[in-house]
Amino acid sequence: MKQPPKVLLKFLGVSLEKGLPLSIDFAVLAGTMAALLGDDDSAAKTLSLYAAGLMSPPVGKVVAGFDMSPATSREGRSATGYISNELDAPPGMTVRGCINLAATGNGKSRKETAELTAQLLNWLELNTLAGTAVENLSSSEIQRTSLAIAMANSPILLVVDCPVHDSLHAKLKTFSEVGNTVIFRASSLGQIPYGVERIALCDENGISRIVRHSELAAISLGGAEITVSFYPSLPRKQLENIEGIRNLVHTDGLYKFTHSDTIHAITQIMLTARANSRAVVELHLASIPPGILLKMFDPPDGSTPPVDLFGTEEGF
Repeated sequence: MKQPPKVLLKFLGVSLEKGLPLSIDFAVLAGTMAALLGDDDSAAKTLSLYAAGLMSPPVGKVVAGFDMSPATSREGRSATGYISNELDAPPGMTVRGCINLAATGNGKSRKETAELTAQLLNWLELNTLAGTAVENLSSSEIQRTSLAIAMANSPILLVVDCPVHDSLHAKLKTFSEVGNTVIFRASSLGQIPYGVERIALCDENGISRIVRHSELAAISLGGAEITVSFYPSLPRKQLENIEGIRNLVHTDGLYKFTHSDTIHAITQIMLTARANSRAVVELHLASIPPGILLKMFDPPDGSTPPVDLFGTEEGF
C-alpha cells in the first residue's frame, strides 16, 4: 500500500501577538513547493522567519522536519535552510570560504568537506566566483551562495525569501521533486515561481486563506492593477462608468483601480479619454495586490468558509 507523503512543516494555532486572531493552520508536504503571499504590511515575512526557525511565535507553534520538532529547536534548524538576499559573513570572506565553513559540520573529514564544497560550487555555477569576497557579489550571486551554504547542511526544507532569481527556479524545483519541501515568501504574484501548487494568502494577522495555484490563476488571470492619468484631468465619475472597475482611488492626479479583464479596461479607458477630449499621459499595469486578491476570494455574503489543514492537498 502506498504511504501518504510526509509533512515537513506545520503552522499550528499561530498568532503574531497575544490577543490577535489566530492564523489559519497550514501544512506543507514533502515533495511540494508552497508560498506565503502577502504585501509588505502583511505577516508573510514574519511567518517565513517562523518557518526557518529564526523566530518563535508568541502564540502557537511551528514545527518542521520528519520528527516535527519545534522549528527553533536544534533538530528543526538542522532540517531547514534559509535563502535570502543577505549573507552573514565577515568582510573579505570568499564564496568558497563561506561554503567550506558550512560544510565542515556533521563530523565530515577534510576530504569530504572539500568534495562537498566543490560539488556545490559546480551545481550552482559558482566556480568562477569561488575566490570573490561576498560583499562584491550581485543579488543573484548572493542567492546562489546562500543556497549553497544551506545545502551544505543537507536540509529537507528550504525557506526562500523572494524575489528569486531565474537561475534558481530549476534548482529549487529539482530539490522538491526528490522528496524535499520549498516554501517561498512572495509580496506579489510575479514573485511566485513556476511549480508552486499551494499558496497561503496572508493579511496583517497571519494566514487568512489557503488556495491552490489553479484557484489563484483563475481569479487573477487577465486581471491587473491599473494606474492612469489624463490631460486635462478627467472627472472621477467618468471612470466610475467603466463596467467591472473596483477599488478606485484618485491621488495626485493618478487614478488607481483593479479590474478582472485588463484588455476590456484599457479599451474603455482609451474610449473614455477620446469621448472626453482627453489624452492618456500615464498608463501602468501591475499584478493585483495580495490584499485585493484576498477580497476577491471573499464570498458574496461576507462569510469565510472553514479551511482544513490538509483540505487542499488531495490529488497531489
